Parts: sequence; structure tokens; C-alpha cells
Amino acid sequence: MRFNSASSLRSPRLFYPLLASPMAQDISSQQPAAFKGGWLGGIGLVAVVVMTWLPHSYMRMVGWPWALVWQLGFLAFGGWLIWLLRQFELPFRPLGYGLDWAVTGTGASLIICSLASDFKTVALWNVILATGYFFALYCGINWFNQAQVNTTQVAAAIATTMLGTALISLVLWRPETGAELGDSFSTALRNAMPFGHHNFVGGYFALALPFVAACAVAFKGSLRWLAVAASALTAIALYVSGSRGALLGILVWLLVTVIAFVLNPSAKGRTQRWLLGGLGLAVAIGVLASNSRVRSLFTSLDFNHPSGFVVQDGPLLDRYFMAQRALNILRDRPLVGIGPGVMSRVSNLYRPIETGLGSDHSQQLHSTPVQLLGEMGLLGLGLYLLWLVLLTVLWLRLYRTLTDPTDRWLLYGVGGGLLAYAVSSLTDYQLENIGISAALVALLALLISLARRTELPSPPTLAGGARRYFSLALVAWLAIASYVWFVADLGFLFAHRALGRAEQGDVAGSLQQLSAAAAFVPWDPTYPALAGQNIYQLLPLVPPAEQEAVRRDALVNFYSAAAIAPNDAWFNYNLAVLLLPQDPAAAQVYSQRAVQLLPRNRSLSRYLLGQTYLAQGQTDAAITAFSLEGLSQPEFLTLPLWRQAPLAPLQDPVVDQALAHHQSVLEAISPDTPGYATLYDQTALVRWWYQRPILIAEPGKLRPITQALLATDQNAEAALAIVNQALEATPQDQALLLLRAWLAPATFAQTYFAQADLPAPERALLAESLGQFRDARSWLTAMVKPTELTGRSLLGLTYRNRYAQAINLIAPLEGLEQWMISDLLGLFTELPREFVALDQTVEAIQTEQLNLPSAANNRFEILPPSPLPEKLF
Repeated sequence: MRFNSASSLRSPRLFYPLLASPMAQDISSQQPAAFKGGWLGGIGLVAVVVMTWLPHSYMRMVGWPWALVWQLGFLAFGGWLIWLLRQFELPFRPLGYGLDWAVTGTGASLIICSLASDFKTVALWNVILATGYFFALYCGINWFNQAQVNTTQVAAAIATTMLGTALISLVLWRPETGAELGDSFSTALRNAMPFGHHNFVGGYFALALPFVAACAVAFKGSLRWLAVAASALTAIALYVSGSRGALLGILVWLLVTVIAFVLNPSAKGRTQRWLLGGLGLAVAIGVLASNSRVRSLFTSLDFNHPSGFVVQDGPLLDRYFMAQRALNILRDRPLVGIGPGVMSRVSNLYRPIETGLGSDHSQQLHSTPVQLLGEMGLLGLGLYLLWLVLLTVLWLRLYRTLTDPTDRWLLYGVGGGLLAYAVSSLTDYQLENIGISAALVALLALLISLARRTELPSPPTLAGGARRYFSLALVAWLAIASYVWFVADLGFLFAHRALGRAEQGDVAGSLQQLSAAAAFVPWDPTYPALAGQNIYQLLPLVPPAEQEAVRRDALVNFYSAAAIAPNDAWFNYNLAVLLLPQDPAAAQVYSQRAVQLLPRNRSLSRYLLGQTYLAQGQTDAAITAFSLEGLSQPEFLTLPLWRQAPLAPLQDPVVDQALAHHQSVLEAISPDTPGYATLYDQTALVRWWYQRPILIAEPGKLRPITQALLATDQNAEAALAIVNQALEATPQDQALLLLRAWLAPATFAQTYFAQADLPAPERALLAESLGQFRDARSWLTAMVKPTELTGRSLLGLTYRNRYAQAINLIAPLEGLEQWMISDLLGLFTELPREFVALDQTVEAIQTEQLNLPSAANNRFEILPPSPLPEKLF
């Protein structure tokens, strides 16, 4: 029998499907027997809803104890699917409409790509995760059919979940005070709740908004008010997510909706529809344009720049370079890609050098088709297109055959949600997120349920023999999944305990827990990396007699982490730093690997490489490496280390080479090119520092503080005039105020120190230096301080392990100092993140003189790792 959708709208039991209880259906006594085991489906459904509503769910899904929640839910779906298949007295139907072939192709392709991957266990983890959604889909469809669940009830359950997600998102949103009035509005808009990232939030609500809006029309009575509330809250949550990709998806959906409304041949009053549609679209565009995140995209595009079309939006540039990365993977592994979920393990091998300082160890390529192309090659891209075609064809067939008004509105909602999300997903990859993937599965299940209510041919039931084989295969697959999840969960548990004990000061207990985690999960570098980091940080506290043993233990753990994740630039860098004192040859290999993986960074990796060359007597190679570091970071050429052994004798050749490299870059690009002014300014400072002539006269490209310093050699009064003029525009500029205090201490020193926020010892030394040193270079080099340590972050995304967030070590180089006054003046600023001419110059020189091309220019390979020395110390 079939239910009339409208007749069920007033039923108080229409939310019962949310609990997966077949007893909740208002059915007649002639209803056929329902499948047993609905309680398993209820467990799975509750687990999915919990992971949708849980704050920071994307990170918590890979940590203790929340990993148990979704794993239990997916195991429940898998167990129920086996039970359904084994209930031979009841019919079991596949999805039909060609979708089973898509599922089969997806499963086979996932397995093939995983077996071809260099990181098979990591890929297997992601394959197991994907199969859980297919289990849920087949369970839901067959239970809907057998229990004759009404499509309106299914839609109401989905809409209720989406309403709950919107409520949680807005309740947990914490904009900064006064953000709506200040420049922080863009930051305030990036609401990451509950998924943990604003793009995830935007993607989910782009999928939800068209659906709940259609439900508001389809439903009646109290359900309509629920759907109206869901539409309003979902729209607000989408707006404050600040996700530009999601807003683009909604804009496309609105445009298609308006076109369909205007061109509807069965409706009357086309002129009025044109007016209403145009007005609605104009209002929608106006609302989107009011979002500062959307406006920032257009203000970052400069079509009239003298050097050509310029894009200054970082996220947009990232997506461009990530698409190039996918094309590099396609060149290297065209058919099967690198493996599902493996992107972060290999992404730096395929990273274009033009990326500069960006996209370090990218976990995803910020586009679903691009991600699938990279991780699964042409197979993945083909599957993506296959799913799009099959769903589009099914939707169009239903559009032509569905007659019930409620069902048609639900069809519009499903189609609109999938359209908006498809557009949004072009700008981000989100299928690893349980809440989003579960919502996609729910809408797909509703679409199939709508198809079962039409005259479209239903798929034949599965024969008993096939059901036996499928159920046995599922038992074997669940056994594999259970084992992988069990050992991974043990790793999460031990890491959770380790961090807890570390907070209590029990370092030995923490290391013991991390050692256990590493033994159970040998494919995850998180645990040896954390152990090595914790041991390394003990070095300042250890007596000299125990230093060697502690360094050895740290080195062993760093080596294990690098062996598990060999393409992590910083794991290789840390190994090189620790190996340098005892084994410069091994340190050279790991520093070379770090440079190949990340050609430009902020941590002086080429200085480290030069140290390894110098320790082995390769002076020319060391000078080349040092000069390239000076090209990438001009401040390096002025550090105190050049006045100390063993580098003091190399100062002149290094500076000469670096300045020649600077000159070649400046001469190769237009003065209007982004980055030219910064490099010219930094080059002028280095030339002034070493009293070298400035070869290119571009005074308009210099900052006021640089102009003033250059003027001090001839006329201090002129320098003071430059500073005073600049302070008229920026009266609180601390660097200019300090320089003015040095130029005229009797007049301005007291004014500067009255408002300067400095520690008392630094204040006293600085005050003394103003009168003691009247030569600018002598004053700048009067005080030294240790170089500020740099660290890394967000490795929980890189290695899909919540506890990897604690990995932050970039091993500092011994004896590295900087000039304190130079730092206070901010003389050396960072070069632009993307600086193509500079990066290409570095690459050419490094390849020619050191035979060290980056991975992207070396057939996506780097030097093989050096084995750990048998005798470390």
C-alpha cells in the first residue's frame, strides 16, 4: 500500500523515524512484516546526529573518546545490513536507477587506489570510513520500503536535524565584541561551529537551506512553522559562516530558481514573474554583497594593475596552486592517484615552487573534483562525473513523473540542496566530515524513496544466494574495520593519557603511553613525533652527563616519525638539526630533503644546509646555500653570526653573491610587480648595512624608515625631517618614534620611553644606547637577543589525529641571535608569500650549483633518506 503524503502531515508520530522504530508507523494491519534489528539502525542514526551536533566534531572524530561514537554507529549500520540480508523471508532490494553500479564502481576504485598507494593503511582507514555511509544508505532504503515509511516523515526528520545544527551553530557563535562595527567583522563572520571550520559550516548549510526552504512550502500545520524556523536559522548560520564558496552555491541555486519561476510555461503573468524574480534575485545579491567576506574577494582582484591582472586574495591563490598540484599528480599517477586520504602525506612532492610560503603539507586541495582527481586519479574524476550524471538523470525523471504536490516540493528541495552543495564543493573538499556526508546520504535516500513512489521500474529483489555471499563479505569487511578501528582507538586512548600525564608533570609516564600508542599504530607519525618533541624539550633541564643519552632518545623518535611520514619537511629538518653535531653527512641528506620539500620557508633551512656543507669542508657549496638563504630572507645577511667564527671569513663572498642574486631578480621584473618594492627596500638596507652602492635608483620604492637610515650617513637633519614627515601620517608608529629618539635624544627620547612598552632591562639598555652610539650602524648592532623560535601548527588536520595538534617543534639552530634594535625598528619585513621571480631564481641557482632541484622539478622525487647511524653518539 502507499501513503498519501498530505494525510500524514497531521500525525503526531511523524518524527518517529528519527528513532528508527518500525512500531512508530501509522500503518494498517495488512502491512507486511518489517525487518528486525531496527534498534541497530537507531544506534547508527543517533551516532551520526551526535557527530553532526558535536562542537569541533571534525577534530574530535579522531580523538578519544568521540571516535568510539561514530565507529559504533557505522558498525551498527554494518551489522544491521548483514541482518537485513540474512532475513531471507523478506525482500531486499538494491538502490536501483543505476546507482548500484555507481556504488560498486566507487567501492572497487577505492580499493584499487588504496592498494596502489604508498600509504596503504592510511588509505584503508578512509576506505572503511566511506563504506559506513553506503551501509547506512542500503539499510535506510530497505527499511523505508518494508516499513512503508512516508517521505514526509523522512523529510521532517532530516529538516529537524538541520534545524538542530543551525541552533547549535548560532548558540556557539562567538563574534568579537564590536565586530559588527569594526574591521574584525570578517573574522567574526567565520563561524566554525559546530564542525570546526567555517567552510564546513557553510557547506552544510548550503546543502540544508534549499531543502528546508522547500519543506516550508511542502509541509502543513506545525511542521510548516518548524520548517520556516529552520529556513530562517539556516540562512543566518550560512551567512555568518563567511564561507564564500557556500554563498556562491546559494547564489547559483537562487539564480536557477528564479529562472525556473520566470520561465514556468504553466504559470500565468510572465511580466509579474519577471519583476518578482528580478526583485528577489536583486535582494539576494544585495544581502550577499553585504557580507564583507564576499566583498573582500572582489576587492582583491586588480584588473588594471600595471603588471597585468593581479590576484591578492590568499584563499583564491591557494586554490589555483592546489589545482596545479592535482595536475602534477595526474602527470605522475594518472589512473589511480596517490590514494584516498593520503594527500597530506605526499602533497609537498607535488607542490609548485611558485606557491612560495603557502600550502605547506596540505591535507586537501579545496575542491571535491580536484581532490578526487589527486587522490584517485582519472578513476576518481570519472566516479564524480558518474554520480553527477546518475543523480541528475534520476531527478529529471522524477520531475517528469511525480504528481503529488508535497513530493514535488521535496524533490525541488533535494535538487536545490544538491545543486548548491555541488557548486560549493568546487571550492572545498568536505566528504571526510561525518555531518556533511551523512546529510548527503540522507538526501539521496529521500530521492530514492521519492522514486519508489512513482511508476518508474523498481529494482528486482536480491536473490537468496547473492544475499548469503554479500553478508559473508560484509562480515569479513567489518572484521577488518573493527581491527583497524580498535588499534587506532588504542592509539587515541594512550595519547589522551599521555597528554594528561604530561600536564601533571609525569614526563616518564607520558612517554610510556606514547611509546605504547606508537607500537599499536605504526602508520601514524603523531606518537613518535610527540615523544621526540617531549624528550627534546627536556634537554635544558638534563645534567650535562645525561645530555647525549637524551639527544639519542629524541633522535630515535624523530627518525621513526620521519620514516612513517618521509615527506614531512619539518621532520626531516629536525633530524638534520640533531644529526649535525655528530654526523654532518647524514644531516646534509635530511636538510637537502627538507629544502626539496619546502623550497622557501621562515626557518633558515638553507642556512642549516650550508652548515652541513661547511662541516664537511665543502666551502663553495656552503657559500651558495648561505647566499640563497640571504636571497629568500635578506635579514639573514645582517645577523650577528657573520661576526663570529666560522662564518666571519665567508661574509664577503656570501653577501656579494646574495646581492648579485637580489639584483638579478629586480632586473628581471617590472617595478610595478607585487613584491618588487619590498625586495628593493630590503636590498637597499643590506647594501647600506655593508656600505655597498645602491645600483638601481628607485627612492620612491623605499619605506620612510629606510630612507631616513640611508640619509643618516650624510645629513642627520634630513633624516629627522623624513621621520617627522612620516609621523604626521602615522603618529603612533613605534619604529619611527624610536628612530626619532636616536636622531634627537635630547628632544624625543623621553617622549618615546613614556609610551614604549618594553621590559625594564631592555628599556635601560636602549636608553643608554641612544647617547652612546651616534653612528647608525654601531647603534643598530649594539644589542643582541636570541632569535625568536618558530613553530608549526594544525598537524591534527595533516595527520587526522587530534593529538597531532600538540606537535609544534621546529628544532632551533644553536647560537642563532638577532640584533634587538633592528628588530624593534622592524627593518626587515617578510617578502610576499607568492614571489614567482624570486622562487624561480632560487630554484635555478640551487639546481645548477648544488644539483638540488625541488621535488616538483625532479620527477616528484627527493633524495632517499640516510639510514640512522649505528653509533649515534
